[in-house]
Amino acid sequence: GFNNRGHHDALTRLAARPRLAGPLGVNVGANKDALDRAADYALGITRFAAHADYFTLNVSSPNTPGLRDLQQRAALDDLLARALEARDKAAETGPPRPVLVKIAPDLSLEGLDDVVAVCLSRRVDGMIVSNTTISRPAGLIEAAARETGGLSGRPLFDLSTRMLAETWRRVGGQFPLVGVGGITTGEAALAKIRAGATLLQLYSGLIYRGPGLLDEIKRTLLAAGPLDALIGRDA
Repeated sequence: GFNNRGHHDALTRLAARPRLAGPLGVNVGANKDALDRAADYALGITRFAAHADYFTLNVSSPNTPGLRDLQQRAALDDLLARALEARDKAAETGPPRPVLVKIAPDLSLEGLDDVVAVCLSRRVDGMIVSNTTISRPAGLIEAAARETGGLSGRPLFDLSTRMLAETWRRVGGQFPLVGVGGITTGEAALAKIRAGATLLQLYSGLIYRGPGLLDEIKRTLLAAGPLDALIGRDA
């Protein structure tokens, strides 16, 4: 699922790098063959607490078999209880780290109801909307589009933005939402804010557009006026 060399190598690289400006998020998930998946999340938080500025609980990657089952109400409640306990334990020797839950854009609205209810009851610090999609929107032309796994980039934009708006309606401003998925222009970034995002993340757009995309986004947001008045306006 998450192809990497594991905690030890990641910690070694983090310890060796100079501390850069800006927040460092650590995305934690479960091993493909884990018998106790919630324990993997708690262990990730414990081990990386000294380096992370915030944690993402990734329960929505389609590339690890069965991982999305952790979005079901009982499983998510148990996972959050144990992950937050690990976060609070780590905070005994350092500052508390915000914990955010990253969800799939393919959830049903009933499934989203359950996820939001658990996140609110467990008092997480935010949600990230959304991960990649297993759907294949019409109009894809590349042969790679037929491969299994998560689809990212521009084809994800509409689906992830609708899920963001639905999440914003349910959360009611009780914690922030991070808008992700298909941000390739300044207008796309603004649309995420209008759908309810107070923070944005992007990756694929940087690959295709380069760092100049960030300047375009900032110009668009500055021209839009006070953003506080725009959050959730189109949700």
